[in-house]
Amino acid sequence: MSEIQNLIAEEAVSKLQEIVKGSRTCMFATKLEQAPFHVIPMRVQEADYEGNLWFFSSKDSTHNAHVREDPRVQLIFANSPDMEFMTVFGNASISTDKDKIDRLWDEMVGSWFEGGKEDPNISLICVQPALAHYWDTEDGKIVTTAKMLTRAVTGSDIDPGVEGSLNV
Repeated sequence: MSEIQNLIAEEAVSKLQEIVKGSRTCMFATKLEQAPFHVIPMRVQEADYEGNLWFFSSKDSTHNAHVREDPRVQLIFANSPDMEFMTVFGNASISTDKDKIDRLWDEMVGSWFEGGKEDPNISLICVQPALAHYWDTEDGKIVTTAKMLTRAVTGSDIDPGVEGSLNV
C-alpha cells in the first residue's frame, strides 16, 4: 500500500509544479455533468506560485464555450517515464489579459494562432485547483518495476510509492 502524504500550501504547490513540469500536456475535461464528458489534450503554459494552471485557448473553441457555461473542470496528468500522476478538479475562468498573454507566449503557441500574439481569437484559461490528488514513486520507474516483479515472484510486501491530496 502506498504511503499517504497529504500536502498543503507551498509544499502542495511545489508538488503540483513538479508533476506539471514532467507532463506539460494533460487531458482537460469539461461538461462534467454529462456522460461522456468532453475531453481534449491541452498544454499547460504555467503552474504559478498560487497553484493556478494556465492554458492558451481560442475564444471560439468548444472548451471555452463549456467553461463559460460551467466553470468546473477536471485535469488528468500522466508522466509515465517517472511514474507520476495527478488529477486536478477546479474552476476555470477565461482571460484576455494582454500582459499575461505576452508573458506566457512561446513558439509552440504560435503554431496555433495565425495572427501571433495579436490574434483576436486568443484567450487564456486559468484553472484554480479546488481538489487535487497525486500518485508518485519515490524511486522512479525502474526501481518500482523491480519491486513489483519481486513481489510477484516472492509475495513479499513492497512500498510502491506515495500518494496524497494537494491542498493548494
